[in-house]
Amino acid sequence: MTLRVGVIGTGGMGREHIANLSVLDGVEVAVVADIVEKSAASAAASCGASASTDPAALAVDATLDAVVIASPDDTHAALAITAIQSGKYVLCEKPLASTAEDAGRVVDAERAAGRDLVQVGFMRQYDPSHLQLDAAMSGLGALRHLRCVHRNTNHQWERPLELVFSQSLIHDVHTARWLSASEFTSVVAQVVSGPRPVEHVALLGAMENGSTVTIEFVEATYGYDVEVEATCEHGVAVAAQPPQPLIRSDGVQHRHIGDDWFGRFAEAYRKEVEDWVAGILDDRVNGPTAADGLAAQRVVDAAIRSASSGRREAV
Repeated sequence: MTLRVGVIGTGGMGREHIANLSVLDGVEVAVVADIVEKSAASAAASCGASASTDPAALAVDATLDAVVIASPDDTHAALAITAIQSGKYVLCEKPLASTAEDAGRVVDAERAAGRDLVQVGFMRQYDPSHLQLDAAMSGLGALRHLRCVHRNTNHQWERPLELVFSQSLIHDVHTARWLSASEFTSVVAQVVSGPRPVEHVALLGAMENGSTVTIEFVEATYGYDVEVEATCEHGVAVAAQPPQPLIRSDGVQHRHIGDDWFGRFAEAYRKEVEDWVAGILDDRVNGPTAADGLAAQRVVDAAIRSASSGRREAV
């Protein structure tokens, strides 16, 4: 059996998924859709697929078994619902939706379908350094505090608060939910402006299990950098950085960090699509679900309210 997959969106993430799916045995990227005809044609040519400029038509294409949604954020919910109603498995890039209300509509569509069909692209759950940290925490007793630091290279545009939270911090929110095995009950967020509307964010969350979470985000310029540190009852565990060669040249010693998430999480993206496909073949969702996407979006919405009100907000 060949699994026929359609990919919606041919930006960086869409092309990353196309490349990773195309090398899997038993998987065919059959159709690629983008509202920009030239982009759709170029991406389709890279994998021998058909090109389309109609994402909604791809989502209901009866010849496809599954759909990847990597189009702009505000299209995710509607396309996911359309695919669900067509009985297709979905890998939806984060965020699941632009608001918690729309994310809830996706979950409602799954309930109406009677089964989970959506996996959300929280790829850090497949990252070796995060998985090693998760394993190390299990031997250190109860979690007391989780600290997530997210430095993002952003040279191309200035993002408003809502996009910084829903495009970037939502990854850290899911990381905290996953590693703590608990839910946020409340958050307080402080935003510092500078050359950009959002230069620095500090978020403090309280969890149902009594632990706390700190998320720090900076629109950095030196590279793309993610750190996670867990303080537990009997010790501290720190996520390892990906191995890189130590380079000595011109009187300087350094290690390469990278300037975007594609390099930092290349293996995680590969493992993510492998697990997604394996789940489809077993008729189930293996990775982060639509319910996880909704829970993360609820935290993001509360954080946005807190940044505006200056108060702690309930999730």
